[in-house]
Amino acid sequence: MVIGSPAALSWGGAEGWTHVGWHEIERGGWNAETATLSWMLHGGRRGAVTLDQPGRLPELFRERIAATIALERFVSVAGDRGVIVTARRDLAADGAISWHSSLTRGLTWHSEGVQAAADRAMAELRSEYDLR
Repeated sequence: MVIGSPAALSWGGAEGWTHVGWHEIERGGWNAETATLSWMLHGGRRGAVTLDQPGRLPELFRERIAATIALERFVSVAGDRGVIVTARRDLAADGAISWHSSLTRGLTWHSEGVQAAADRAMAELRSEYDLR
């Protein structure tokens, strides 16, 4: 069983229930051919669930993740390759903001200048915006 609540994606299995806040999901999506909803969390951990009857859950998945984005900025490192800095709002009652940076394709954190660009952009955005 999979449930999409206002604040989290939850699914139950033999081990019990697992809950992931929408703001923790960096990216993901629905694959109709495999009937799988999959995602990647900030930090690289992946998850997926198979949905026998998806209903509106794939739409809710996209909408809830988008609703967490308070701020997003692309910072070019090498042409169209760069760092995406986001401020994500926890949709639970407290609405806390967490800051993340992710890379576009073709870059790694070991690429020259990437970490410095991400750190600089994050510092600038945090000082520019008072997100609470």
